[in-house]
Amino acid sequence: MVKITAAVAVKPKAPLEFRELELADPEGNEILVRTVATGICHTDLLLRDGIFGPPAPVIPGHEGVGIVEAIGADVQGLRVGDHVALSQSSCGFCGDCRRSHPMNCQNYTQYNLTGLRPNGKKALLCDEVGIGSNFVGQSSFATHILATENNAAQLPKDFDLTNAAPLGCGMATGAGTVINAMKPEIGQTIAVFGAGAVGMAAVMAAKVRRCSKIIIIDLNEQRLAMAKTLGATHAINGRDPDVVEQIHALTGGGADFAIDAVGIIPVILNTIKCTRAGGHVVLLGLDALGKDIPIPLDLMVFNRKIQGAILGDQIPQLFIPQLVELNQAGLFPFQNLITKYPFEKINEAIADAEAGRVIKPVIVFN
Repeated sequence: MVKITAAVAVKPKAPLEFRELELADPEGNEILVRTVATGICHTDLLLRDGIFGPPAPVIPGHEGVGIVEAIGADVQGLRVGDHVALSQSSCGFCGDCRRSHPMNCQNYTQYNLTGLRPNGKKALLCDEVGIGSNFVGQSSFATHILATENNAAQLPKDFDLTNAAPLGCGMATGAGTVINAMKPEIGQTIAVFGAGAVGMAAVMAAKVRRCSKIIIIDLNEQRLAMAKTLGATHAINGRDPDVVEQIHALTGGGADFAIDAVGIIPVILNTIKCTRAGGHVVLLGLDALGKDIPIPLDLMVFNRKIQGAILGDQIPQLFIPQLVELNQAGLFPFQNLITKYPFEKINEAIADAEAGRVIKPVIVFN
């Protein structure tokens, strides 16, 4: 076992509390990772607020990166000293995993949301309060992480780990949606609603795919301006009453593709309405969890496609290294979105994220 410091969610909207805990040794295909950095994602705040995931007290965090310090007896592809980025966990043997869609793992809850390790054991020892762990296969708001080989992607040792954290979720979600789920052809058009980390990743990926019109929609003028430096060809303020009409005019009848990275129902409807007949819409925003979307049938009958895409429908061990290669080639400069904070200022980082002062906060460990 190893002694760790973790930031624990104890009740909705409350600051995380630092706790000294003991983490179990890895077994089977588990790996012990010394955390170098972790991103803060909106989903971590849904966990904190009791909307999603195991109940409090629980350790959030699901964009962890670090260095492997120990491995279980069944680990095959990783060694002590390897640098890894962690993503959503999966079993590796269900039908969807075997069909190369681990993000659809039929054992998703067991591997990501129980607050326990996939084998049903506690990750935290000598824990009388029952603190939940292994959120999205990791719980990375801690100095060490007990994950599995299945949700770890190996990184080059010369790649800055303090920049790598968003690759596990935010960057993979936005970029993977475009590259893996949508697959636009050269010259097609796309509208992205929401200029947060996910929306910005989608913009950069659309530029990689050489879309001719990349339209970003947001309320924040500074973010709209940044999106244009990352590849957006047009920017629209979401307060404009004619957002849909503007997109139709820019694209000559509607966008080929559209992404909602906000999750508010009126925005979701605009995302659908802005596409042409035969358009492809992907819904990524999580603020509408538990709500119904009133979609008029006449929007659907003309061959429109609406889907969700969890974490960009990626295979982490393949896709995360691809994003690293794009970054090293100057084609996916996601580091421009990052603001770094020391671990002890994690609550300040969360407050800045909730206030919209930063796009992608990353916590850096000593």
